[in-house]
Amino acid sequence: MKKTIPFLTLILTVLLLVSCSNKVVFDEKVFFPNNNWSFEEKAITFTVPFTGSEKPYAIVIELDLVGAQNVDMFYATFCTFAPGGGRTVKSLVFNFKDPKEPLLPGASENEKIYRLVVYPKKYFTEPGDYTFEINQFSNKADNYGIRALRMFIERIKEER
Repeated sequence: MKKTIPFLTLILTVLLLVSCSNKVVFDEKVFFPNNNWSFEEKAITFTVPFTGSEKPYAIVIELDLVGAQNVDMFYATFCTFAPGGGRTVKSLVFNFKDPKEPLLPGASENEKIYRLVVYPKKYFTEPGDYTFEINQFSNKADNYGIRALRMFIERIKEER
């Protein structure tokens, strides 16, 4: 019994440290019916509450691709709406033929994940709900081969 208590204390301490070191503060994935990010559903919106902080975060988008895409280049905008009404817009280009960002393997052989770091360092100093909107801009065509879109936000270590 005397050996069990220090061992359990050690395990609980390790578990507590691991759970406190979770860097991801938001992670959500939207799946598209028939693996098609259709023009009618062109805007995907996420709302994330922040308490206001001087710490930096990274914002990452992942497109879960399946099979062959029907386009070589895919264009989108990434809009950030701050609680006080401020707005920033950033253009995104997904080059499926020559990706500059990591192209990760998916769950099966014909799947891959295209990861794009939208903001490597973003600050959310204003407390409140931030809204993020990803708009795809195709020529009113369907975008087959896009199974899902994932957005995640993680804390990054500040350089000193």
